[in-house]
Amino acid sequence: MVRSLHKNERGQATIEYVLLLLIVVGGYSMILKWVNQLGLADLLAAPLTTTYASVYKYGHPKAKGFDEGTPENHPRILINGTTRMFINPRGGN
Repeated sequence: MVRSLHKNERGQATIEYVLLLLIVVGGYSMILKWVNQLGLADLLAAPLTTTYASVYKYGHPKAKGFDEGTPENHPRILINGTTRMFINPRGGN
């Protein structure tokens, strides 16, 4: 009797792994759906494309260069005939 039960349960582990995989994939797809609906990807990427990019490029989080239009808070652009080296005349605001 015991041997017949083992023969009937041969694929149980495989089915359990497939069901577990379906649950994991379903949860992952639900999370991706929520991220897209709430726009979290854009919110998380915003600092990388604005603030961090400016700090990396110019050394100031609010700095702009000629690529972005007019240079503001740029450490090496001449303003009124004077050069600023990493000094913000407005006190960093």
